[in-house]
Amino acid sequence: MPRSRLTGIAATALLILAFLTVSPARAADLVVANGGFDDGLTGWSGSHSPGGVTAVTWQGRTSAQIADADATKAYGRESMPSLPAAAGKRYAVFAKVWVESGSADLYLRFRDDTGTLLSSAYTHVTARGQWTDVRATGTAPAGATRVSALIYSGVGNVGTAYWDDIRVSAAVTDLGVQLESAVPNGTVFDATGGTVYAVYTGTEARNPRLAVIDVARETATRTLKLPDSAATPTVGGWAATIAKDGSVYLGTYPNSKLYRYVPGQATVSDLGRAEGGYSFIWDLEAGSGGEIYGGTYNDGRYFRYQNGAFTTMGAVPVRPGKENVRSIAHDPVADVTYLGTGTNAGLVRYDNATGRTDDLLPAAYANESMVGDLTWTGDRLFAWLNRTLLVLRVVRNADGSYRGDVDAVIGDAEWHVSPARDGKVWFVKDEVLQSYDIATRTVTATNARPGMDVTGFGWAGDTLVALGGAPTGTKVFKYTPATGQWTSRGVSSVPILPAAINALGAGPDGKIYTGGYLTGGTGVYDPLHGDADDDTPDTPTLNGLHQTDSLLAAGNRLYIGVYPSAKLYEYDPAQAWNPGTNPVLRYTGGQAGDIAHDCGAGEGPPPQDRPYALAAAPDGTVYMGSVPKYGKRSGALSIWKAGAQGRTLCVVPGQAVVSLAYEGGKVYGGTSARGALGVQPVFEPDASATLFAYDPATGGVTTYPLPAAVTNRRAITDVTAVDGDIWGFAEGWLFVFDPGSGRYTTATQLFPGVDYSADPTHAWRDANLTTVPWDTGHVYGSIGDQIFRIDKSTKALTVLHTEKGMDGLAADADGNLYYKVGEALRRYVP
Repeated sequence: MPRSRLTGIAATALLILAFLTVSPARAADLVVANGGFDDGLTGWSGSHSPGGVTAVTWQGRTSAQIADADATKAYGRESMPSLPAAAGKRYAVFAKVWVESGSADLYLRFRDDTGTLLSSAYTHVTARGQWTDVRATGTAPAGATRVSALIYSGVGNVGTAYWDDIRVSAAVTDLGVQLESAVPNGTVFDATGGTVYAVYTGTEARNPRLAVIDVARETATRTLKLPDSAATPTVGGWAATIAKDGSVYLGTYPNSKLYRYVPGQATVSDLGRAEGGYSFIWDLEAGSGGEIYGGTYNDGRYFRYQNGAFTTMGAVPVRPGKENVRSIAHDPVADVTYLGTGTNAGLVRYDNATGRTDDLLPAAYANESMVGDLTWTGDRLFAWLNRTLLVLRVVRNADGSYRGDVDAVIGDAEWHVSPARDGKVWFVKDEVLQSYDIATRTVTATNARPGMDVTGFGWAGDTLVALGGAPTGTKVFKYTPATGQWTSRGVSSVPILPAAINALGAGPDGKIYTGGYLTGGTGVYDPLHGDADDDTPDTPTLNGLHQTDSLLAAGNRLYIGVYPSAKLYEYDPAQAWNPGTNPVLRYTGGQAGDIAHDCGAGEGPPPQDRPYALAAAPDGTVYMGSVPKYGKRSGALSIWKAGAQGRTLCVVPGQAVVSLAYEGGKVYGGTSARGALGVQPVFEPDASATLFAYDPATGGVTTYPLPAAVTNRRAITDVTAVDGDIWGFAEGWLFVFDPGSGRYTTATQLFPGVDYSADPTHAWRDANLTTVPWDTGHVYGSIGDQIFRIDKSTKALTVLHTEKGMDGLAADADGNLYYKVGEALRRYVP
């Protein structure tokens, strides 16, 4: 393709001036100023022959028109000031072009600090009569410090082209934080109720914070960082209690550390790790003698901290097969601690003086996953299990043992009850504050709506106070029982911390959506249009959903799979975000099935919990694959369509459903031999994952065991439709399945080092596969810390990029790939 030099000394001077006088801020994205020509040709300097380029509106888009009527001349415009570049790094330029006649060229140009052109890369475009996405890539040569885009019509060409949406990217770009959270976890009130202490979750890169909140002023008066070390990072904490001397104790994860804060001091003290593994301290309770009691995951340990030392109480785990001491409550009069365990649920009375243990949970609740919350108050034990609040009287039998007699069963209750006052406790049910009268065993609703997920209750005089998280952040709720007056308001100055990305996917609007780990929230990134601040999201976090496990664009909707209880939400990006209305909850897999079932003979599925897989059919049906509730093995396939009742089906008993694809009228799924958390052993002996097909027309399920060479693979962590076939990854093995013949046409081990038996954490999700529109000869993917490309014909593997800690994969409309590293979103340009 012929090239033309810049025309005239004036044009050269203009380019050099642009390099020397303008120093744009370094940004996550290399944003081309006025890349969409919304401001005419501002920022696009003259290049080559004068004239030939004008700003117009064409086919509904503001654009730059290059009208070349002279075969002896070249016309063009270059983005100035140019953008920073580094020698040896690869860059790409993207654009939309409509070639009305002739041809067009898109250039990527590299210069040094003086403005001298060092090299170029270009794409020649001849496609006509429509907007076409084009790209050009090149590597910055030695000495290059700047990169720019050039739209161009060369010597010899006669024709007209329209250009829009010019963007530039480095091959690898750190796009920074996508999600933020300002909601508390572990929460405890002081004795007066005037101060509340709350832990705010961080990430592996950002330490959690302890906030000291003044209830009367509704503001955080102090924020303190929880210290840690590189060897034992602290991410967050669920547990908080106050000792007899007023000291605040905090239990954290994933390092099972205990912290102490003395009110008024400027730092938090690290007291070390509780005995046991690299795990969670789920709950803490203060004893009457200054000691602190706690419960852990994953060794189901009950411990005491006293006089600077940790002591294990009783057996480890406290009950056989129980990984979690999820909740605890302490009776200081009897010196007894109640332990809520899982999985499956258990409730243990532990006598701290004698070590005697008694099981109190009524048999009817033994199939629940765990006792999630416990409170001892008003001489009653309040136990929360899967939205059911049990009120128990602890009764001593004639032989000296103890049992739990049920006073009341309250359904659809939220976590946490208040300390008793005037014979009543308070809690939230059906989004309304309600009371339970201990003597009469009656529940009474108020007209007060806290509007938040309560994390703790306290009393400030005669006023009930609660702290919690809402879509707008932290809120404090106040209710006076004597008058019925109440308020629910935001708390100012609380910590706002990045949230780790748990899931990512492309939306129907071309944006990249992310879901937050643990604290929830939804992030939105507009590809190649990010701002310069990598420490905060480009757009405010969309709040209102809990932890997102999967995302799927189907039609003009985004479907979001949310943990817990495998909830399927539908979101219309064209409308305002308004949780409850948009996104709207469409189906809840956690409400399907029987908790006592596990897809055994004559049984249906257990309630589902983790929706790791989504697929959609052209008729609008959405399919969701999931991992079951704690302690169960059988995942399921859930099916929802507007106007029809959703349902959840057993497909492969004893295995979770972790990947889905729709092709040729059927849904294909990959299973994992790893059940839910809490099942032992983690994998059934000799269990192998399988591919299955669900036929909506008949309701039948057909399984296709993996080829002989791929036996004893623990999970198929991704399947995707490629040119009518189903491609999948089973623990490092690539397979291709032909739906027409029902046979596997390819089975090859591309990543020999993948072993889910040695590392079960990846047996729910690991590999990802996708195709991109501009490269029809390859399939792209990720596994472990690698992004790769596979030749469709030869199945040859090329590893494109390796980065420690990377996970997930999504592609934008330009075919660029996105992945996450902790709290950061990153882009790779193939």
